[in-house]
Amino acid sequence: MIIPLSVLFMEENPKRKKVLWTLLFVGMALSLYYSYCLVCYSVTPRINGFHIKYYNNFPKSLAMVAFTLYVIVTITPLFISSIKRTHIMGTIMFLSCLVTGIFYTQYLTSVWCFFAAMMSCVIFWILRDARRKFRLGKISI
Repeated sequence: MIIPLSVLFMEENPKRKKVLWTLLFVGMALSLYYSYCLVCYSVTPRINGFHIKYYNNFPKSLAMVAFTLYVIVTITPLFISSIKRTHIMGTIMFLSCLVTGIFYTQYLTSVWCFFAAMMSCVIFWILRDARRKFRLGKISI
């Protein structure tokens, strides 16, 4: 939910904003679903092979659908955005998800979160440039 929301706040193109609103609503529904699961089902994290493995009893029938929607809502806004360099962030996120899914499937949550923390540098780089553009725009007005 946070990624579509933050990209939506920065986006200026009306057509792209409509798609981002849709992704935001899907993200909100997904957040409600995961919140429900966290409240109603147990989650037990355990250290396993230098990684954190989360054991849960969430409904298995919705697990793949929820994860697929999560990946779409998290990565797609970065490719829809007209903001400079967000496509780079989207590519890095997609590749990190792919690598995590292939090599660390049972530790997907913790390893992908680790990659997300490492991507904070890319977020800083994108926002730094956006901030410079904003300042220059204010000066020329």
